[in-house]
Amino acid sequence: MPIKKKNRLTLVCALLVGLLAGSNSASAHHGAAAYGVSPTTLTVTVTGFDWRNPHALIHFDATDEAGAIVTWTVETAGLVILIRAGWHREVLKPGDRITVTGRRALNGTPAMLLQRLAFSDGRTLTSFIPPR
Repeated sequence: MPIKKKNRLTLVCALLVGLLAGSNSASAHHGAAAYGVSPTTLTVTVTGFDWRNPHALIHFDATDEAGAIVTWTVETAGLVILIRAGWHREVLKPGDRITVTGRRALNGTPAMLLQRLAFSDGRTLTSFIPPR
């Protein structure tokens, strides 16, 4: 039985809406363009480490230019990439002193996309940063 013209139009519109909705969330998730190009390096003490999909998050407090304490969040690469680079769930603990290098958020929030992490004992870990 052939599909009526009105039903065909409804089907096409529904498919287009679905495709547009899916592409919007995909671009929001892979938002490396939301971060600057120049690297920033901070030496800090870890306050938290969330090992979760799709990206692990590192949390720390830092003092801003005005002397206020600001809580930062550093986003890493995906867990599969981290595991291949030597990361694991217990690699960071609150109290660990680290130096992080990454790209700061362009909107001015205290957020960073991680490129490299160095421990006080000299060990380093990297996080793949997608090209802009």
